[in-house]
Amino acid sequence: MTKLIIIGVIAYALGNINPSIIISRVFYGIDIRKEGSGNAGTTNTIRVIGLTAGLICLAIDILKGFVAVRIGYNMAEGYGAMVAFALVVLGHCFPALWGFKGGKGVACAFGSALAMSWPSAIAAFFAAAVFFGITRRMSVGSIAAVISFPALIYYYDNDYFYFSIGIAAFLLLMHISNIIRLSRGEEKALTIGHKSRNGEEAEAAETGETEISVADNPLTESEIRNFGTDIKTLEDLEAGESPIAADATQEPSLVTAQTQEAIRPEPQPTNYYAGVKIPDLGDRKCKIAVIGNGSFGTAMANLLVYRGHDVTLYGRNKAAIDLMRSRNMNDHYLPYVILSDRINYTSDLREAVTGKSIVVFAVPTQQFRSVSSTCAEWLEDGVIVVNLAKGIEQKTLKRLSEVAAETIPAATYVALSGPSHAEEIVRNFPAGVVAVSRNKAAAEYVQDIFMSDQFRVYTQDDMVGVEIAGAVKNVIAIATGISDGMKLGSNARAALMTRAIHEIQRLGTAMGSNPETFSGLSGIGDLIVTCSTNLSRNRRCGLLIGLGLEPEDAVKRVGSVVEGYYTAEAVCELAEKYDVEMPISRVTYNVLKGELAPEKAVKLLMSRSKKDELA
Repeated sequence: MTKLIIIGVIAYALGNINPSIIISRVFYGIDIRKEGSGNAGTTNTIRVIGLTAGLICLAIDILKGFVAVRIGYNMAEGYGAMVAFALVVLGHCFPALWGFKGGKGVACAFGSALAMSWPSAIAAFFAAAVFFGITRRMSVGSIAAVISFPALIYYYDNDYFYFSIGIAAFLLLMHISNIIRLSRGEEKALTIGHKSRNGEEAEAAETGETEISVADNPLTESEIRNFGTDIKTLEDLEAGESPIAADATQEPSLVTAQTQEAIRPEPQPTNYYAGVKIPDLGDRKCKIAVIGNGSFGTAMANLLVYRGHDVTLYGRNKAAIDLMRSRNMNDHYLPYVILSDRINYTSDLREAVTGKSIVVFAVPTQQFRSVSSTCAEWLEDGVIVVNLAKGIEQKTLKRLSEVAAETIPAATYVALSGPSHAEEIVRNFPAGVVAVSRNKAAAEYVQDIFMSDQFRVYTQDDMVGVEIAGAVKNVIAIATGISDGMKLGSNARAALMTRAIHEIQRLGTAMGSNPETFSGLSGIGDLIVTCSTNLSRNRRCGLLIGLGLEPEDAVKRVGSVVEGYYTAEAVCELAEKYDVEMPISRVTYNVLKGELAPEKAVKLLMSRSKKDELA
C-alpha cells in the first residue's frame, strides 16, 4: 500500500507539469486558460499560439504520462501502472499547482497507454487520426480514441479492461462540452494560431490594438449564410471604427439604411483641426508623454498639441512610429486623418517619459501593471499620471488606481473617463469627459490641460464610482450588441441599458462610491455611447456574437482589444465578493465563456422572478 501511495503522489506531481500553461506564460505573457477555448492542452495551444508550441506541449504531455506509468509498473507492476495512469491524468486535468484547472487529459492518457499497452495505444492513435482527418475536428479524433480504447485493451491486454473502461468514462466526461457542441453542429475545425510577444503584436499589447482586422480575416460564405442577413449589412458592420467606407460618426447600419445602393467614395486625408490656432502658453507649456499609439492615444496626443503643449507619443513598434512621423497620420487605426506635425514620436519608453510633468497611459487594462511598472524608475517626482483605460485587473480584481498605487506610488493619479470615441475626438467633434482624482488640485490641473472649446472636462473625486462605471459599461455594451445582433429590437436595448445602470450603481455603492456618479458622464453618459454606436469595439463584438459567431472569433474579428471580454469575469467576481446581484453581467459572462447560448441568456433574463423596479 505504501508503494501505491508513493506512486500516486509521484504520478500526480508529474501530471501537474503542464507545458501549455508554462509555455504560454513564460514565452508569450498570457494564460492559455484565458485564451481560445480556455483549455490548457495541445489543441488550444495550437489554436492560440501556433503549431510548434502545440507539438512541444503534445510531446511533453505524452512523455509525462509514459514516465509516470513506467515508474508505477517498475515499483508495483500492474497495480502500480493503473494507479500511476489514473493519478497522472487526474493531475493533468486538475492540477493543484495551477488552481485545479488544466487540460482534458487525452495526450497524457496516450502516453500512459503507451507504457501500459503500446499496441492498444497505437491502434487508438490511428482511430483518432482517421476521424480527425475526416472531420478536421480534434475533439472528434480524441473521442474516437477514447471510445475505442477499452475494446482495444480487451483485445491486446485484457488484464486492464475494467480499468480502461473507467479511464474512458472519465475522459469522455472531460469532453462533455465538446460532445454538446458536436451535437449542435457548433464544434469548430482546428485552426493554427500565431501568438507572438515580439514586433507588432507586442506593440498591440501596449496600444490596445491588434494587427488582426476583418479585412484580413473575411467572413466565410457559410458564416454569412448562418447569420441570415444581407452581405451589405455585414460589410457595414465590419467597417466598424474605420471611416474608409462611411462617416465615422454615423452608425454603419444607419448608413446602409439611408444609402443602400450608393457607392461611397473613399475620403481624402483631412486635417480636422485646420484653422485651430495653437496657443503660445509660454512657461505654462507642459511636457507630456502619451504611452500607446493606438486610436485613443493618437487622438489625445493630437488634442494636447493643439492645446499648445509639447507632446511625445510613444509606440513600441519602431516601423509604425517612423511611418506616423513621416506621414503625420496613423494609417492603421485612424486612417485619412491628418495629425499635427508638432507631435514628437519615439519608440524608446525611457525617452518618452523622462522629464515629463504629465504621462498619459493609453494601454489596455490588463497591460497597465506591466507598462506602468516599467516606467516607474524614469518618472519624475510628483508627476501626474492620466489613465485612459477602463477596466478591472483580472485575478487581483483591482481597479487601475489601486494598481497604480502599487506600481507608481510616487505619482499623482488621475483617470479620464466618459463618452469619448477616439474617431470623433481626432475629428475635433464636441465631447465631454470627467477627470477624477482624490487630489482635487490634480484633477483641476488636468482639466485645464485638456479642456478646449470642443473638449469639455469636468472634475470628480469619486474614483471608485468612475472606475466601476467605466469597467462595467464595456460588459453591458457586449450585451446590447448581442441583443441587436439577434434583432431583438430597440425596446430590448433600452431595457438592457436602463437595468444595467442599476447593476452598475448597486456594485459601485456597495464598494463605497457616490450613487450620483452613475447619472453623470462616466456613468450613463459613457454607457449610452458605448451601447449605441458601432464605434464601440465592445458593442461590435456583441453584434457579431448575436449574429452567430463564437465569442473568441468575434473578438478576433473586431481587431482591437475588447475590454469587456476580459473584464466580465472580474466584474462577476466583484459582484460575488460584495454580494451584489448583477444578472445582465452574469449571463453576458456565461455567453462569453461559451457556457450559455445567447437565446437562453435572453430567456433567463426575461423569466426572472418579479421585482420592484427601484428595489
